[in-house]
Amino acid sequence: MPRPAAHLPEIDMVKGVAIIGVTLIHSTVLGEDTWPMMLLFVHAVPIFLVLFGANSESWFSRRSPRGRALLWYERGVKRILVPAWATVAVWWVLVLTFEPPSVRVTISLPFYHAFGYLKQVGTGWFITVIVQLVLLFPLFHRFAQRRGIGWLVAICGLVTLVTLIWIMQIRQTLGLAGWMALSPRFFLHVAFGMLLAPYLSRLGGGTLAVSAVTYVLLAVIAARTRFSVWAPIANRLLELPLTILLLAGMRALSDHDRLRDGLSWLGRHSLGLYLGQLLTHNAFLFALGGQCTIYGCKGGLFDTFNLWIYTAVLFAGSVLFLHLGNEALRLVASLRERGLPVPDLST
Repeated sequence: MPRPAAHLPEIDMVKGVAIIGVTLIHSTVLGEDTWPMMLLFVHAVPIFLVLFGANSESWFSRRSPRGRALLWYERGVKRILVPAWATVAVWWVLVLTFEPPSVRVTISLPFYHAFGYLKQVGTGWFITVIVQLVLLFPLFHRFAQRRGIGWLVAICGLVTLVTLIWIMQIRQTLGLAGWMALSPRFFLHVAFGMLLAPYLSRLGGGTLAVSAVTYVLLAVIAARTRFSVWAPIANRLLELPLTILLLAGMRALSDHDRLRDGLSWLGRHSLGLYLGQLLTHNAFLFALGGQCTIYGCKGGLFDTFNLWIYTAVLFAGSVLFLHLGNEALRLVASLRERGLPVPDLST
């Protein structure tokens, strides 16, 4: 199998499109059942996870096995947990300030947050999923090396399929929040990203044609079987060819400097923007009211606020918190240079 290529600009561009999709999901400005949402933007998080699999496999393949797992987990703490802890600290300030009825403060809640389970934190389920996948990825890679990537894709596909077929039973057992934070829902996406990793720089016309046909067929199945068990299965599966099509589309558009640079910036900072948006979204929900679930958002700010303005507010808030986070990292680095005993957070 060929080695994964170095980092490609279209990966960051697709991540940029995905973080735009996350913003549109949270603001609901395009609605919930419109074609742009159903065919593209609502799949933003699973697209992130396909790219997580591809980028992680590339990272592993470029490094010697000696000490690699320890370096991986250290990187995960610095890149995922430290920003999540900082975000949760601000979230607690918001909770203590607004005392939202939707949050049930318990003694155990901070301990969940300390371990990366962002329980009761609105939109924090994605961070919980990423923490689980970071923990599991070395096992995924080791299995693929020993048994073959085909077996990994097959087993992960079966696990994901089980979470979709028995979706109602799992929700009844874990609750809606527990189900959303369940990483096996996306095992197939990570494994598929690992499968793609060596071929990302040379996706040919045949691959794109098959991806386009598969995407259209799955989209039709999802639309025509909307209230049956086949709809969630089709929706999960179409995210795989959709990622390939987006990568090809971004590669074709990468010659346009402003578009490439803008989307790439969004993609490179997508985690920080997501966390900043999490805080902005929670702050407005706490202050103005409203309720959001996987079934949509209603009440409070969604009934009284201009949703285009709210979309701009979410984006501005995400950029603001990203800036504050980067300034905090620069401060820590400056303190280390002065000899103070603060941890090295550089990655």
